[in-house]
Amino acid sequence: MGVILISGGTGLVGTALTKYLISKGHEVRILSRNPKSSSQIQSFYWDVNKNEIDEKAFDGVEHIVHLAGSGIADKRWTDDRKQDIIDSRVNSMKLISSIIKKRNIQLKSFVGASAIGIYGMSTSEKVFTETDTGKDDFLVQSCTQWENSYQEIKSLASKSCVIRIGVVLSDKGGALKRLLPLFKLGLGSAVGSGKQYMPWIHLDDLVSVFHEALFNPNYSGIYNAVSSEETTNYSFSKQLAKSLSKPFFLPNVPAFALKLLFGEMANVLLEGSRVSNQKLINLGFNFKYNNLCDALKEIVSKK
Repeated sequence: MGVILISGGTGLVGTALTKYLISKGHEVRILSRNPKSSSQIQSFYWDVNKNEIDEKAFDGVEHIVHLAGSGIADKRWTDDRKQDIIDSRVNSMKLISSIIKKRNIQLKSFVGASAIGIYGMSTSEKVFTETDTGKDDFLVQSCTQWENSYQEIKSLASKSCVIRIGVVLSDKGGALKRLLPLFKLGLGSAVGSGKQYMPWIHLDDLVSVFHEALFNPNYSGIYNAVSSEETTNYSFSKQLAKSLSKPFFLPNVPAFALKLLFGEMANVLLEGSRVSNQKLINLGFNFKYNNLCDALKEIVSKK
């Protein structure tokens, strides 16, 4: 088995994917600004801002997964923050591609992350498929540039996939980790109209999607990584409260309050599209958690 190199390997998805790949007997390396190798994982230095990378990380590499990038919802969207969100994704990919090209490495597979944000911050009844794009806003712009940054490395790999990720459900990070403390106190509520859609995926299923994208020869191109069961913000919030055996009676958090607090970034919470996973289903992908109730029960039971 060839070596798998992962950028963003210490994040929520990267950590889970690394653990899964190692359990399958693969050799995994990660890129980090503070490399700390263990008996199972080799960690190599890189600093995208300084355009520096330890080229030894690429010795024997046959597969690359690109997950690196600043968190979309970690900070208020100032102009500088917006630029950082884009640069952290695009420039990191440029750095990796330059080494692959320089060393003339022929990859067996490349898998790059993207997000359903490419369909825009709007709520409608339209069901978006992989061939669609949303109306122009910051998420559309940033995701488009993110995916465009993969063009060079795609030409250097035997096969390539782009995974557009929905709301990842896990107690280890992401939106759910932030919501759990409030909902455990019985203070959970929907936000805005509550009618915005929340295309979601359990972390375990997302890891399986990446695994298939890496090694299944039938996988090629772009895939929406979301479960089949649609939910709105209101129904998601109500189900989360129920899974914790907590009340759900508070009024929705008003949109204006979120906009005061987060500015433009509030639209990530206040808007949401319907997204199709039919392309994965057609390939026979088997979701372990296609039902929101089951997904939340599994996560909450670990706490």
